Amino acid sequence: MHAAQDPWIPTDERPTHTMELMEIWQTALALVKEQVAPQVFDMWLKPLRLGRERGDGRLEILAANDFSAVYIRDHYGNLLESALSTTAGRLCAIQFIVDPNPPEPAAATASPEPVARPSAPARSGVDGRYTFENFVVGSCNQFAHAAAARVADAPATAYNPLYIQGGVGLGKTHLLHAIGNALLRARPDGKTLYITSEKFMTQLVESLRFKQVHNFKENFRSVDVLLIDDIQFIAGKKATQEEFFHTFNALQEANKQIVLSSDSFPGEIEHLEERLRSRFSQGLVVDIHPPDLETRMAILKKKAAQEGMDLQDDVAFFLAEAIQTNVRELEGALIRVFLLASLEKEPVTMALVKESLRGTMRRNEPRQISMEKIIETVAAYYKIRPLDIRSDKRARRYSHPRQVAMFLCKQLTKYSYPDIAFEFGNRNHTTVLYAVDKIASQQQVDGDLEQVVTTLTAMLRK
Repeated sequence: MHAAQDPWIPTDERPTHTMELMEIWQTALALVKEQVAPQVFDMWLKPLRLGRERGDGRLEILAANDFSAVYIRDHYGNLLESALSTTAGRLCAIQFIVDPNPPEPAAATASPEPVARPSAPARSGVDGRYTFENFVVGSCNQFAHAAAARVADAPATAYNPLYIQGGVGLGKTHLLHAIGNALLRARPDGKTLYITSEKFMTQLVESLRFKQVHNFKENFRSVDVLLIDDIQFIAGKKATQEEFFHTFNALQEANKQIVLSSDSFPGEIEHLEERLRSRFSQGLVVDIHPPDLETRMAILKKKAAQEGMDLQDDVAFFLAEAIQTNVRELEGALIRVFLLASLEKEPVTMALVKESLRGTMRRNEPRQISMEKIIETVAAYYKIRPLDIRSDKRARRYSHPRQVAMFLCKQLTKYSYPDIAFEFGNRNHTTVLYAVDKIASQQQVDGDLEQVVTTLTAMLRK
């Protein structure tokens, strides 16, 4: 596998692929698809195109841009090369280049077709904006998504209750509304109700105040599907827990579906009655984790498409690395970028993104090992100055320690690639990505380098 250095080959000069070569390519892609996460395949590998077969036998793989070519080569190049070799029955070396004539997009991104959304009745409490179609599935949430989809397809036949646990802004509420929207679409005559636990409590208090408890009970116990968000807030509230206990029992006895969400597992909710804790756990409990890098990028790309904006891969990567907390904050950052682009009447560029995130890039709380300490330690070990590591000097005497320092910053701190790039003289974050991957790979074959990294790590952790 080699980097792209050759002159571009105009489309009309590329030889037509033989049917055999195209079949090998498609079969290899199918093999790769089984070995990576769905969002990884859709974002990085599916858009690739097969270029020409060179005179030396290498196959050119066409990527959309420089960033994609480098990123795919470094992260999935070996996997793709192996799949091609397996399919062809011979060694297939590949070379990634930028597609000089990329296919035209299917539709203009500036004015996308409006997304068809179910018209959720106001009384249902279901928000039509949140559907299964616009929920990005990744390794962090695929189990919860599958369980929610199963409930929407066949309520009260399995997973009853369904209990979804996850931190703030990870997609619990989205899944509850998605279930509601799917049911409203499939069973328009059924009664589906979404409500937060706080609103449940407020309505109970109002019903007691105005002596309308019967109406309250009838409203909640007559539904076919009850979706309760943030159920942890009923903990410690005796009257609310009592009423919800009876509502829960009534719905289960009538074979109706209950879906709950919480930021804690049932056994971790303090001041929750044991009988409720037991009932919450008797169905299926699933959890949602913070999204990984690929899922965060997929979320950004899908959100941008919904807003009719074009988001380049390098910009999506930068944002996904800079915002690692939750989906809500990630989407908020994207909205700030779009707003600034609209106000400045400029396209979404890396410079504009950095401007929009000014003041947030270094919000991470202090680490036990600082990047400054890492740079000082590496510089002392290699007998150079910290200023040399932060400089643009390209001699190996300086570039190698710089890459080692970048690698250690990524391994020993929780700073993102953009954070590290900023610390090393406001470089491009792809430079850090390259350095980290290079040192990680070299350690596997260079015992001396592995020992150096081990020694420096021990020094820093003292």
